[in-house]
Amino acid sequence: MSSEEKSLPQIKLKPGTLTIGRAKDNDTRVADKTVSSHHARIVTYFNASYIEDLGSTNGTMVNGKRVKKHTVHPGDVVKLGNVHFTIERGDTIDSGAGIDRPKKLQVKRTTRPIGRPL
Repeated sequence: MSSEEKSLPQIKLKPGTLTIGRAKDNDTRVADKTVSSHHARIVTYFNASYIEDLGSTNGTMVNGKRVKKHTVHPGDVVKLGNVHFTIERGDTIDSGAGIDRPKKLQVKRTTRPIGRPL
């Protein structure tokens, strides 16, 4: 990381829209001249989130690639101008990878005849 780059504090994603930019009306305000007034938004629904560039001057990068709209996953590095943050596993952003699934329980059920016996 160069001396010009800055890291955002942790942001907890929850269902809905989170706006990021320099303007005061953003949900997450970033005081950096390389970030546009309304730079990007992150939309979260169910257990998925995507980031969308809002026509920013310097663009939105995910893992080094410029994106207009991109589904984000834990471990992705998002860069807005000279500011970056990493997507981390949380309550609402979870790919489900690496989670132990409950094992299927073997249940014995008694069968009963339906109707009259033959």
